[in-house]
Amino acid sequence: MKKHILILCALAALVSCKSLKEEWQPVFTDGYEEPWAAVPVSEKWLQENEGLEGFTTIQDLKSLYKGKPVVLSGNRWVKGQIISDDRSGNVYRELYIQDETGGIDLKIGKSSLYSEYRRGQWIYVKCDGLTLGAYSGMPQLGLEADQTVTNEYETTYIDLQAIIDLHIFKGEHAKAVKPVEVTEADIKRSLDAGFTGELWGKLVTIKGLTYKNEIFALMYPNPNLPHKSANPENRVFLSDSGNWGVTTWSCSKSAYIKYIQDGLWDAAEVGSGATRYGPITGSPAQYLPDGKTLDSFGTDAALSYKEIMVKYATANYISHYFTLGGTDVQVRTSGYAKFADEPLSKRVLSGAPVDITGILTLYVSSSGSAAQFTLVDEPSVSVIEP
Repeated sequence: MKKHILILCALAALVSCKSLKEEWQPVFTDGYEEPWAAVPVSEKWLQENEGLEGFTTIQDLKSLYKGKPVVLSGNRWVKGQIISDDRSGNVYRELYIQDETGGIDLKIGKSSLYSEYRRGQWIYVKCDGLTLGAYSGMPQLGLEADQTVTNEYETTYIDLQAIIDLHIFKGEHAKAVKPVEVTEADIKRSLDAGFTGELWGKLVTIKGLTYKNEIFALMYPNPNLPHKSANPENRVFLSDSGNWGVTTWSCSKSAYIKYIQDGLWDAAEVGSGATRYGPITGSPAQYLPDGKTLDSFGTDAALSYKEIMVKYATANYISHYFTLGGTDVQVRTSGYAKFADEPLSKRVLSGAPVDITGILTLYVSSSGSAAQFTLVDEPSVSVIEP
């Protein structure tokens, strides 16, 4: 099995050298009104043609993970209903599926997935040869990472159609899954459980959240250069101090440039962790040793970081902090989402309680574990102001 996968991956590399690219890109979200016509498979068909013997629950599958990626083998299957789509652009190259025990992120490396898969549809996953891993603590199913990928990624995308067809089988359409209403106690239990927490990857509603007037964002001045944790000279954080003037759900490229040029982020520091260089109004030539400056930024070294950020501007993620009792819940939105530049309502900004529906995910960082929302629908649908 693995030999076949390696051969198929080699063929894919001839088509595109970018097949393992892990960063978000603009999402095609127009064109198809309904998923492509396809004859759904039945469990009986899978038994007769694919050797299906039974299903492992998603919760039991997660329990196989012991802190490092697991290459799955044997006749192991999971099934679940789709709870996501990428129509709004806030979910990219992945499907979230859930069963009665939990949810998981399925890394299908294609965009416009809503044109092929419908929310509520049953999906059957043949796990033999796939890898169970995590990204920032969040459970994922994908292909095994190789030496070309940083150890930040324990899995890579299943992005070749021939490999997708070996593992992912489309079942019957059904009614969309209803979100589960969860409490602060439920969230705390899942945070304590970590990777195996029941809520991660599930569609949920949290009632009574209030806005904290605080954001988190990580910007890469030149995203074409190395920008992982080992490259603090190419990282800028917006955190620890209010909302930095950002009152939209996220920021598109044009909004990102405007925030920078208006000086709202001038106090933001270059660096990460204990390594801090100074505000973005300074330059790499000011902050870095000569050799490091030339290696990292070349002819841009004399520019201020502010100018570099404008020169290589892209859309960005923004995470807005809400709170339920004493527990924080982030709402994370892509700058490529259709609603990226949509303002938070005045009532939300004033701290009025709201009910939010979305996919709850786990985010683990050096400062601890956090619950994080991914909105599937636009805020007008997902964020209800009672």
